[in-house]
Amino acid sequence: MAFIEFKNIYLMYEDKVLFQDFSMIIEKGDKILITGKSGAGKSSLIKMLLGFSNYNKGSIKINDKELKDSDFSDIRSLYAYVNQDVTIRQGNVMKFLMNLESYKHNTFKMEGDYGLRDDLMKLFEFDKSLLYKESQELSGGERQRLGIIIAIMLNKPVFLLDEITSGLDYELKGKVANYFAKCNETVISISHDLVWKETGKFIKVGW
Repeated sequence: MAFIEFKNIYLMYEDKVLFQDFSMIIEKGDKILITGKSGAGKSSLIKMLLGFSNYNKGSIKINDKELKDSDFSDIRSLYAYVNQDVTIRQGNVMKFLMNLESYKHNTFKMEGDYGLRDDLMKLFEFDKSLLYKESQELSGGERQRLGIIIAIMLNKPVFLLDEITSGLDYELKGKVANYFAKCNETVISISHDLVWKETGKFIKVGW
């Protein structure tokens, strides 16, 4: 039984056909790299999994259950989703983390002295001093690294990643790509950065 299955997906957006008879099977633990030109529908594929984008024809199944018949709150609980424009509520970053932990249905749990795992902060070069800044003071790359660390700490079985290394330098791009290449979870990553392909672990899907 496939973990995630797209079957004969047809999607039109603003008179443009983004997908026609698109099919793909993803098994647990697979690493999928989605590439393609801007506007080709890459992000729409992830939004379909989240239930934020409706396809015209075809079916999507997760654990053999069709997405349209599912409770989306249950489906979304499978995913840790990060996009390139990580949104953090205005205010102190540490307070933001404390609020995340307090949400009833959130699986984020603060760890260590700084709320984030020390090994992840070190790996992704996220300085502890940033936790005491106002969120609006963080650069795009710093927000991306914070979003990545939070996503990992959610302990979800599936990562949905949309251009999450776009604001990072080459060395950090490689560290992020290699981390997700080696993890046990299922990973679906959209990226133009070659470092994802260079890991040798990702199945490339492009159109």
